[in-house]
Amino acid sequence: MSCRLCLVFAGSFVLAACNLSAQQDTQYDDSRNPYYKEAEQDLDNNNTTSAVSDYEAALAANPKLAGAHYQLGIIYGDKLNDPVGAIYHFRKYLELDPASDKADQVKALIEKQSQAFAASVPNSPAQSADASAQLQADNATLKQQVADAAKTIAQLQAQRAAAGVAPTPAPGSPSVPPRALPLDATNAAPLAAGPPGATNSGEPGAPNRTYKVVSGDSLWKISHKMYPGDTKNGIDKIKEANKDTLIEGKPLKIGQVLIIPP
Repeated sequence: MSCRLCLVFAGSFVLAACNLSAQQDTQYDDSRNPYYKEAEQDLDNNNTTSAVSDYEAALAANPKLAGAHYQLGIIYGDKLNDPVGAIYHFRKYLELDPASDKADQVKALIEKQSQAFAASVPNSPAQSADASAQLQADNATLKQQVADAAKTIAQLQAQRAAAGVAPTPAPGSPSVPPRALPLDATNAAPLAAGPPGATNSGEPGAPNRTYKVVSGDSLWKISHKMYPGDTKNGIDKIKEANKDTLIEGKPLKIGQVLIIPP
């Protein structure tokens, strides 16, 4: 009888020791916790759902496991695209371990997930800001396309003029007989008439000319050649006639075609 009691007591002691060991294991925020081991294996196997279940099981056994909340915050934010769930677990982590060396990182992650949540709300300021930025980018692209098209048109008109083809008059405008174009010694090519309807100053009805920029050119040099004795006013004329293509502070490009008013 005494032997049987000893066996019973021994078995109870072993069972209690096992239960105590299992209970102690659940206190850890690392791989010593059996739930953590399972969760890490699940993540290695890309099984996010099972990893979430294992971390939640760890919290059910011990709600004070700050590390489990941290890992769940990462999963909800990066894997499940659930900013609300991520924010909840990150905040629980800070409540349980406010002095953690990860506190600043977690606060930054909360801010990141808050912005992600705001952007997901229809008609939110974040979405409006994104839409405004996209519109501005599209507008800048369109402006550049218009400028490129204007430059191409000017170059084509210069080529047509160099080939002796009269410019095509605008619809409804009176036909103007072609006139001889002056020869620019620097460019070694006839200067072409500008587009119909261009504003001229000087001789009434005189057409614009064009000038193709060569190496070493500057606005002062071009104006000095095209407007001898009136260089300063010539620079202003060239700037005004080419205000859509000339950018303040930007150098002239070789091959760039400038409109030269009379």
